[in-house]
Amino acid sequence: MDNTSFVILPVEKVREMIEIAVSGCLDKVLAALQPRHESESVDIEGALEFLNSNGYRIAKGQLYKETSAGNIPYHKFGHRLHFKISELREWAETRLVNGNSVGYYCNGKFNKRR
Repeated sequence: MDNTSFVILPVEKVREMIEIAVSGCLDKVLAALQPRHESESVDIEGALEFLNSNGYRIAKGQLYKETSAGNIPYHKFGHRLHFKISELREWAETRLVNGNSVGYYCNGKFNKRR
């Protein structure tokens, strides 16, 4: 006895089923390929990228000065600095006055307003 079954479907229905399956796979692949900018912990380069890409212009040297002075929240893992995105965002927002940064970026340097 043969238990083989056949289903006859219109071409449009088969095409729709394939599109749904491929679309679901593509969504998963594209999500996996997206950079993870919103990971909670980033290193010094990630902190610079996050701050600068969100309009808070700061140079690497200035970021080190801010951490040394204890002005910016950071964590140490061994000898490396790590930053939490949520803490960086909060820190940067506290440095805004009337919607303007408390410093300015000029000729590759971040300068404090006097």
